[in-house]
Amino acid sequence: MKTQPLDDVVAHWSKLYEGFHTSSEKFYDAVEDALERREVPGIAVSSLVLNEGGLLSPNRSYLRVRADRLIFDICAAPFGTGFFFSWWLAQKRAQWVSVYLVGIALGTWFTFRAFQGSIASVLRTASTPFTFFMGLVVLNPFVLGPLALVLVLWGVALLARGGMTGPEDAVLTVPLLGPVYGRYFAPTTYHRLDTIGMFRASVQAAVLEVIDDLTTQKGLRALRPDERLPQLDRIDRTERSDGGAVLAEEPVG
Repeated sequence: MKTQPLDDVVAHWSKLYEGFHTSSEKFYDAVEDALERREVPGIAVSSLVLNEGGLLSPNRSYLRVRADRLIFDICAAPFGTGFFFSWWLAQKRAQWVSVYLVGIALGTWFTFRAFQGSIASVLRTASTPFTFFMGLVVLNPFVLGPLALVLVLWGVALLARGGMTGPEDAVLTVPLLGPVYGRYFAPTTYHRLDTIGMFRASVQAAVLEVIDDLTTQKGLRALRPDERLPQLDRIDRTERSDGGAVLAEEPVG
């Protein structure tokens, strides 16, 4: 069964309502509708089953909302005589790293060979010794190899900006190459940080809106402002060694 490593968690919120019951599926459907009304760009919503405590333990259903490298896992379930709601905000861990890195290596090799063939074809028709000499310099693997790698990494960056972040996540795990790639192909920008903040705010607002609607129908009081704050919040940002951003711990309260 799937699990979410707790080391990846950067924020958490939960609330228990005594003597209150509702349908988890009804809640998840309502949250999806609330997100659709907000037209949050670039998100993917899916159902998720996580085990409660390891091998052979019971499973619990969640609603997962994903955008870029952040994941919201939202839960609604009975607890004793009451019902609780919670969400966990986590960073998405790189997956299929070896597969993606092999693909990038093969792509670099084929790009290198294509460059080599094209330049060799030009050399065969070179009309001057200088052109021929410059062609031999360019054919040097220490010139063509890095050029081919840069072109492939540029393609990886374009895929990531289009929503396919798997290859980029894999590159960022590579020592030396990851920091260089992060600095020049995936830098932390105001736009990126604003987008992350708005994603978080939108999902939080959708969850709280649905909870308020359900509890108001039962005559329960609305949540106080302090009850709407995360119990664990590590959203304070510092610079990452690979040029991106990390989420550093910032206690709430």
